[in-house]
Amino acid sequence: MDTLTTIAAVIAVLLLALLLALAQASRRGTRRRRNPPGPVALPVIGHLHLFKKPLHRTLALLAARHGAVFQLRFGTRRVAVVSSAQAAEECLGPRDVAFANRPRLPSGRILSYDWTTMGTASYGPYWRHVRRIAVTEILSVLRVQQFADVHEREARAMVRGLYRAAARGRARARVELKSRLFELLMNAMMGMMCARTYYGEEAAAEVSEEARWFREMVEETMELSGASTAWDFLPAWARWLDVGGVGRRLLRLREGRTRFLQGLIEEQRKEMEKGAPARRTMIGVLLTLQNEDPEACPDQLIRTLCFSSREAGTSTSADTVEWAMSLLLNNPPVLEKARQEIDACIGQPVRLIDATDLPKLHYLRCVIMETFRLYPPAPLLVPHESATDCTVAGFHIPKGTMLLVNTFAIHRDSELWDEPESFIPERFQNGKSEGKMFIPFGMGRRRCPAENLGMQMVGLALGTMIQCFDWERVGEDLVDMAEGSGLTLPKEVPLEAFYEPRASAIHLLSGIQ
Repeated sequence: MDTLTTIAAVIAVLLLALLLALAQASRRGTRRRRNPPGPVALPVIGHLHLFKKPLHRTLALLAARHGAVFQLRFGTRRVAVVSSAQAAEECLGPRDVAFANRPRLPSGRILSYDWTTMGTASYGPYWRHVRRIAVTEILSVLRVQQFADVHEREARAMVRGLYRAAARGRARARVELKSRLFELLMNAMMGMMCARTYYGEEAAAEVSEEARWFREMVEETMELSGASTAWDFLPAWARWLDVGGVGRRLLRLREGRTRFLQGLIEEQRKEMEKGAPARRTMIGVLLTLQNEDPEACPDQLIRTLCFSSREAGTSTSADTVEWAMSLLLNNPPVLEKARQEIDACIGQPVRLIDATDLPKLHYLRCVIMETFRLYPPAPLLVPHESATDCTVAGFHIPKGTMLLVNTFAIHRDSELWDEPESFIPERFQNGKSEGKMFIPFGMGRRRCPAENLGMQMVGLALGTMIQCFDWERVGEDLVDMAEGSGLTLPKEVPLEAFYEPRASAIHLLSGIQ
């Protein structure tokens, strides 16, 4: 018995020592794995009660309280929010692969065909295949140059329509620009996609039912997409009940969009089957690729590429031009400087600007870049998700954490930018901004590949408007610069302005230049 007692005592001591060692190791591990700070979460919903719009402003206020890296819980989903250049660089630079996935949000399953679009697919072979096709077949430098005539045509059609509206009044005219810009960019995207346009030059032109439906679809998609809607983070039973009707709206959007896009594909396919050459359009290029390798480019892939290009390009580009015009109207000397540069570049005889002029219009580019800084197309970059456990700014970020990068806050960081709230295009002249965190198109593997296309569309639209008209604010008050909400960054109050054709442009606007 004495021997057994001794053995039992030794085992007990050893077990106690082991437990103490494990507890100490656990405490050391906890200290090493420092979690980001954050506000107290509520049961079930987490921090969804903090979803006050616009969300990027709400998250910026939380960052001021909790730090540049903090954590939230959207329902049961863990979220890390990054609001500093240093932390964003760490996530999208050295940790780029770790954060290259996309969160599988329920809205993405519906709207993005089970997360198969380039923007929603997680990092891997399928995403690389889709991105390769997009970059080489649709967004290459050569293809963007080929689309320039479409962009020029639609920019000129818009200013001619404005001129005719002003000529009828024989004086300066008033215009609500948001609608006109949306029509311009919608025509441009549809022209690139399938050589179709919806809107004519006349202000009173009849708008088709299909065009009205298309616009409503784009706006509703932007409203319901991304991390800006709480529906994605509700418990499954709450989404099933669908009290607010969000799920039904998403399903209706997908069904209508699929019918629309498949109709465009079938129309082009029938023309090619009859022996007509493939149009120099996105759909024509992709159908040619499909004929060469059907498995590499099925109809669903064509639909996802067209959907991503059309809805993102239309809304974000229109918003950017509207923000740029609002900033210029609030800063007349900048508007005059941009106009003088265009006039000097064009010279004599006077003609409308074209895509080949854009590389020479350095100040116009600075205006666009400063607009992107103040009002980035995606104020919260499209959400990322961690594929592995990792560390950011000394904080432990577990696998499966959704990452939100607050571009809006980073672009207005006073430690990074002088006078961050001011509109100063000169900050982008002569490489002055090099080395500063400027990510309107994201960075790393998931960087938006359509930067050249977007800059061409925005540059031609904005440059043509500046060249052709004198612009004034409506009233003495500054233009309202309040931000709306959604995946992109629309103005809360659509821009209205007075315009009058410039004497030097009248012969261009009245003709078929």
